[in-house]
Amino acid sequence: MTSKTASATLMEQGKKKFKTGIRWLAWSGVLATLSIGGWLIYVHQNRPVESVQQPVVAVERGNIETTINESGILELRGQQTLKSPAEGAVERVLVRLGDRVKAAQPLIILRNPDRQTILANQQLLIQKQQLTITNNRQKIVEAEAKLEAIKREDQTNKQFQIQKQQLTFTSNQEKVVEASEALKDEEKKLQELEVLDQRGFIPKNELRAQEEQVRRAKSAVRAAQLTVSSDKLELQNLQIELQNTQQQRQNKVMEAQSALREAQLAVNTDTRELRRLQLELQKIQQQLQNNVLSAPIDGKVLDIKVKDGEGVQLRTDMLTLGDSSQELVLLQLSTLNAAKVRVNQLARISVIGPNAQSFEGRVQSLSPIATTSSGNESQGSSQQAAQAGQATVSAKVRLNTPSGKLIPGSQVNVEIILLSRQNVVVLDTEAIQRSEEKPFVLVRDKQGKAQKKNITLGLEGLTNVEVTSGLRPGDQVVLPSADSKSEPGTSSSQDNPKEGKSE
Repeated sequence: MTSKTASATLMEQGKKKFKTGIRWLAWSGVLATLSIGGWLIYVHQNRPVESVQQPVVAVERGNIETTINESGILELRGQQTLKSPAEGAVERVLVRLGDRVKAAQPLIILRNPDRQTILANQQLLIQKQQLTITNNRQKIVEAEAKLEAIKREDQTNKQFQIQKQQLTFTSNQEKVVEASEALKDEEKKLQELEVLDQRGFIPKNELRAQEEQVRRAKSAVRAAQLTVSSDKLELQNLQIELQNTQQQRQNKVMEAQSALREAQLAVNTDTRELRRLQLELQKIQQQLQNNVLSAPIDGKVLDIKVKDGEGVQLRTDMLTLGDSSQELVLLQLSTLNAAKVRVNQLARISVIGPNAQSFEGRVQSLSPIATTSSGNESQGSSQQAAQAGQATVSAKVRLNTPSGKLIPGSQVNVEIILLSRQNVVVLDTEAIQRSEEKPFVLVRDKQGKAQKKNITLGLEGLTNVEVTSGLRPGDQVVLPSADSKSEPGTSSSQDNPKEGKSE
């Protein structure tokens, strides 16, 4: 190998080794740079820095809730404005503002003398008709008594006479038979004596005596027959009299029944007329009731809009009444809020203003349909529904107990509690940082340094939020400030820490 060739080979090998060294040095530099950068980042996150004084808040257990706020109009149960039932004039106002009244109690009397006169005349007609009915009922009683008397008429005497006559007649018939038998015997004796007389066996005077006996027997038979005939005639006469008496009695019964039917018909007719008059009286009384404005419920007089002597038109507002034993708030919810509300949800009612006393209640009803108002009705709608033509949903909140302080007709604030959690870990919303994918907080450690901690949030309220994991009661969380950036490792303020909030 020549010297030139060897020299070229050595130079080529040197170049290769040089490039390899340069490449190794470059990678070493990159690794060193990455290591130093990582170390710097670690130191930057964990190294102590100059103390930045920031307030902290203590993590505590408490209650949290989500709510919606609406305004509504307070009214009493059954609150209503009574209107004039007729045109006329106010004769007298019977109550005063604040009076408690009972249902059906007269409140205001209107003047109408013509109807009073009509009422009096109708009552007189009814009294007259009642007297007529009483008289006709007395006629019924009399007719019934007469009918019963006729039915009870004693006809046994006539029947007894007939029976007696029948016995006499029968007895006398037997006497005729007996007299006839006696006559036969006497005639037989006479025949026997005549035979003896013809033979001359008996004296003539004995024959004549027997003839006399025959004549007497015949006379007795005729007398008995005559008596029987007379008895028969008397019996027939008695029977005819009995038939006539029975016919007369039947006629009297028919007459009495006819009189009874007439009296009953008269009573029925008069009773129908009385009912008609009474119905007319009820109509008149109903018309007169229009002159008396009565309380439809037990309640309290909230407003009187008329005074004595004042003229009123039909359906003029007269008086406002409500039952103070129950207070209600009428709401007009936006459709967005109405979708969150359920019947029986807890609510807090208060006068609109600072430091107002709060009263508990519950949602009593929620309309299933939305309506569109003209925009001039003040029913406490939300801001979203305040514009004219905005659809709203009617709702009603009932106070658990009457406040005795809220004024009917006034506007009140209603806070409806949608969801609530009791005795959970809560934290101020302002302490939570959301600059990363997961929410986190800076927790002060034992050295007073702020350490980053990811947390899991639950129910979020207006000013605080439920923390379901990542924090425990007693942890001190650094509150970020607007003019200084809180980072891990930052010293937090030891003085006057802000206390945690709980509801």
